[in-house]
Amino acid sequence: MGRELDTLPTAPECTLPFWAGELLACPQCRGPLAYVTSALRCGQCGEVGHYQDGIAQFNVTDNDPSIAWYHSVGGTRFCERAQIPYTMSSLDTPVYHSYLARVRPDRLTSVLLDLGAGDGRNTLPWLSWGYERIVAVDAIAESLARLQARVRDEYPASLENVLLIQADLRLLPLVSGSVARAIAIETLFYLNEDYAAGLAECRRVLEPGGLLLTAERSWEGALLTHLLYGGVEALCQLAKSRDVWDGEPGHRVRSRSFTEEELCAELARAGFVVLEKRGVPVLSVVLGYLRGQGAIAAADETYLPQVRQCLQMLAEQGAMRKAHVVTARPAPEAR
Repeated sequence: MGRELDTLPTAPECTLPFWAGELLACPQCRGPLAYVTSALRCGQCGEVGHYQDGIAQFNVTDNDPSIAWYHSVGGTRFCERAQIPYTMSSLDTPVYHSYLARVRPDRLTSVLLDLGAGDGRNTLPWLSWGYERIVAVDAIAESLARLQARVRDEYPASLENVLLIQADLRLLPLVSGSVARAIAIETLFYLNEDYAAGLAECRRVLEPGGLLLTAERSWEGALLTHLLYGGVEALCQLAKSRDVWDGEPGHRVRSRSFTEEELCAELARAGFVVLEKRGVPVLSVVLGYLRGQGAIAAADETYLPQVRQCLQMLAEQGAMRKAHVVTARPAPEAR
């Protein structure tokens, strides 16, 4: 990958994974980094980050409106919510994991990049499959700390196999052409007007023959979500745009939604060739809403296996989507 491992010296205090030196780069100039005490330094740009508590931390603006609410609540908790029957997280997660399985590379030493990894619901499956180089990037350090704790508890022998990075997805501190698979599950749409910049970074870090698996909000699914949780007024507001609003009063989070055609056009403009188009069923939104309204009884947990089987079938064959899931590769001329 054009970089020696001793770029990040193995000093006694250095606990970065041994393979991190092949991957880390200055997020500003893309130059090599040196690890000095706890600082990550670039010869041209100076100190651009530091390594603390097992996380390589690069500059992230806490008041960025796309992540301010997540900072206020300590990041995402998908793994926790996935354990609660009939939450959207518990229903969507098996579907997403089935998509991860479809893009598994042959080599266990391939570098896998989980963008917006949060607390690790789409990171941990790679460890269970035996992959040895997994990079988890998120803007919220608290989420990454929970991911680290889960790895320590569930895969203690694999701590060296995960590189945790707090960074801006528009400025990934990674070497170009170093990643075999880039996974962006319900992540890039938070970049809003900078969505293209996020896709450009994905393309930059992918190796020749690499794949991007991205899941983005469906506009129709977002319309239904706004209707259920915000009422008719919220539905009508979204019908005039593609802006989705989440969070709580005073901490609203804006993100984008897409029709399938719009999403594929964005990928094409970013230099990707779309290989496969599927989705996550919007039925999980309805079921999650009904659970919150108390309309799903405890006895209905016995039907969960059948419900999940139905959702998996709809993911393959259905058209009513909460999210579009697209697999794409960089076009040869884009590299």
